[in-house]
Amino acid sequence: MELTASGQTANILVVIDTEYVKSTYPKPSTDPTKPTGINHNSQFMIATGTRGIISGQGTADLSFKLNVGDYASFTGTSVYANSDDSVIVYGIKYWSGTQVFNSFTPNVITRNRAVQPNPEQVANGGIPPLQTVQNFSSLDSKVGKSGTENFYVYFGLYTLGSDGQTQNLFGYFYWDPTITVQG
Repeated sequence: MELTASGQTANILVVIDTEYVKSTYPKPSTDPTKPTGINHNSQFMIATGTRGIISGQGTADLSFKLNVGDYASFTGTSVYANSDDSVIVYGIKYWSGTQVFNSFTPNVITRNRAVQPNPEQVANGGIPPLQTVQNFSSLDSKVGKSGTENFYVYFGLYTLGSDGQTQNLFGYFYWDPTITVQG
């Protein structure tokens, strides 16, 4: 469904194949201000709420449309749903074209009764679920002007430690999708 009203929110889910990233870039930057640039073979972006997908839904080369006054909300996860390796999208940075995004702000919301499968309900696939306190994070911005912006998506990759509990920094990475804001 194409949206027409001002102030709509586009949600962009970034899914990272962390095994590919770790094997292809075994010695990444550990400085968040100087992330390692990566090819486009391990990232999958899925967007909803845009004014249209130009190209690349489900790829690293997603190009989408928004209007001035709309919002973009990026969130990241690993192919492990952040349980083994974990991904945090920590930056969206302009690099060429027209700078259409305003500053990005990290946001965390807490759901007091979010659901997860109940391990005591094996025969029913975890249903009915348990309700638990869970945090959800995103990186959000309001679109400030029209044009086409090429930008970098920065993410941190964390791996599960030998204790099976702690996720430790592996490195910081980035790549470059595009947004088009209608004039």
